[in-house]
Amino acid sequence: MKLKLAILPLCLIAMHAFGFEGTVKQSVTNFNGSGSNATMTWYIGAGACRIDMTIIDKELKANNTVLLMNPSSQSITMYETSGTGEKVYYQMNASAVSGDAMNIMVNKTTETKKIGGYNCEKWTVMNNGGTYDVWITKDIDFNAAQYKDFFKGSMEIQALAQQGVKGFPMLTESRTGANASVTNTVTPGAVSAATLSVPAEYKLFNPQVSPNVAAPKK
Repeated sequence: MKLKLAILPLCLIAMHAFGFEGTVKQSVTNFNGSGSNATMTWYIGAGACRIDMTIIDKELKANNTVLLMNPSSQSITMYETSGTGEKVYYQMNASAVSGDAMNIMVNKTTETKKIGGYNCEKWTVMNNGGTYDVWITKDIDFNAAQYKDFFKGSMEIQALAQQGVKGFPMLTESRTGANASVTNTVTPGAVSAATLSVPAEYKLFNPQVSPNVAAPKK
C-alpha cells in the first residue's frame, strides 16, 4: 500500500506534464454569426488535435467536416464525411488560416463556478467584434498556445494563448446573446493515432486533376 501511495503523486505529475488527452463535446449556437448551429467534438491527443464539426444551416441541412491540426508541422488537414462526393482531403499551412480574434483584450474576473464538475473562472474577452464572457477551467490541461495559429477566429483560444494559461473554455457567451458555445461532456482518455489520421480511402486533393474525369489511355 505504501508503494502505491508513493507512486500515485508521480502519476499525477506525469499526467499534468503531458497534458490532457481525451474527448470534449460542445454545442455552438449561431455559429460564426451565420444563423447556423453546430456541434463540435474535440479529440485532443498528446501531439495533435482533431475536431469533428457538424453545422446545421438555416435549411436544416447538415455538413460534417473533420479538421486535423498538427502543431509540430504547422499543418491543417480538412475533409468532409457527409455527402456522396469524392473522398478527398485538403491540406494547408496554419499560416494560411485567417481570423479576426488576434487583437483582443482580456480581463480576468474573480467570479468562479463549476461547469460539468470542473472549476471555472470567468474571463471577459473583447475586440471590435464584441464582448464575450468566457468560463475557463484549468482542470483541463490544454496547451492553447500550441494551437493559436489554427484558431485565429477563436476569442477563447487566443485569450488562453495571450495569457499563457493552459486550460479549456467550458462556456462562452456573447454579451448580445447572439453567439454561445457550451461544453456538454468531457471524457479523459488516450486518443489513438488512427483517430488523428486521415482515413486510408481519402486521397489528397490535386487541383491539377479532375476527380470525375478518367485519365486518357496511352
